[in-house]
Amino acid sequence: MTGIGSRSMLFAMSIAVCFLALKCAPESSLNPASQATDLAKDSLLVKLRFAENFSVYRSGNDTIIQVTDGTQVWKSIVSKAADEGSIQIPLKDLSCLSTSHLYYFSEIGGLDKVKAVSFAESLQDEEVKAAVKNGSLLNLTSGSSDYDAELVLELQPSVFTTYPFGDDEFERLQRAGIQTLHFTEYLEKNPLGRAEWVKLAGFLLGQEKKAEAYFSQIKESYMLIKLKALTKKSERPSVVNANGYANKWTAPSGNSLVAHFVKDAGGRYVFENDISSGNLNLDFERVYELANSSDYWASVIFSDSVTLETFVGEEQRLNDTKVIKAGSIFYCNAQEKDYFGKGILQPHLILEDLYQIFYPDSSIYAAYYFEQFKK
Repeated sequence: MTGIGSRSMLFAMSIAVCFLALKCAPESSLNPASQATDLAKDSLLVKLRFAENFSVYRSGNDTIIQVTDGTQVWKSIVSKAADEGSIQIPLKDLSCLSTSHLYYFSEIGGLDKVKAVSFAESLQDEEVKAAVKNGSLLNLTSGSSDYDAELVLELQPSVFTTYPFGDDEFERLQRAGIQTLHFTEYLEKNPLGRAEWVKLAGFLLGQEKKAEAYFSQIKESYMLIKLKALTKKSERPSVVNANGYANKWTAPSGNSLVAHFVKDAGGRYVFENDISSGNLNLDFERVYELANSSDYWASVIFSDSVTLETFVGEEQRLNDTKVIKAGSIFYCNAQEKDYFGKGILQPHLILEDLYQIFYPDSSIYAAYYFEQFKK
């Protein structure tokens, strides 16, 4: 049983193979907070409103992409010339360790630039599936949770997008001249912050205007739904989202992606006041209490069929709670819907799903990602 603020099975697999460090050594002595002050003195080349974990700016004669995970900072020099040790833009091609990275490029017309991606068999977008089928998009993880480093070396992509984890393969790829670039979009707490990483893809491909137009449309749609929800502020149904069994339970904090979605859709996330970093640790008694007092139970699942058992799993005691007895559950079946892939770039559709669950105003509304459980 997985919470809507948790990593997906696909993401977990991607993370499991993502131990490749960035080619530029991390400047671990740098405080990310102090970097914001430094950036103010430089010329920002990509204007951001929501994303907090990357920036693109000019410092002296250098153009720099800076990425942070909140603790460390990585910098990569970008050039329009074929300078050794820099990322040459616009990119001729690239490969992606994560399926989520691919969509940042494909959604602005750059699918033909992506030569390989991990877990290609899990991609659900029809255009992407067609690229896999015709061989223009290769799979880096055929039948394995380990990415095929030999294929990356053979393809020699201009950039290999990764997550910030170290691996022995790093030096090997570095010696082969392959530039690697971390994406830490998964650490963004605001749904629009995650989507705004499309601007980094736009910068890399030389498609800044396309990326800006794409994001502006998403932002406008998202904000309109959020404004609708604000008119319902006095109602605010309560939502519990927890994951675990026996006496080992976790839940996203009040500063998580799930908390933002619920709040922006006009709901009240039960942990909204606990803004701890990382997940919250709960005992079963607390989960049981919340399942008895909340209006909705939220979940992301991977299932061939959906029944109450899908949500209760090994913890049969939850069957006695108010929210489970009533079937007051909304969920996304990530086996059928690309929540952790293309969904990252469609937060407005996810928000509309939640709004329609909380305050249905259309009898013909068709859910995109999240739907209400029907017994």
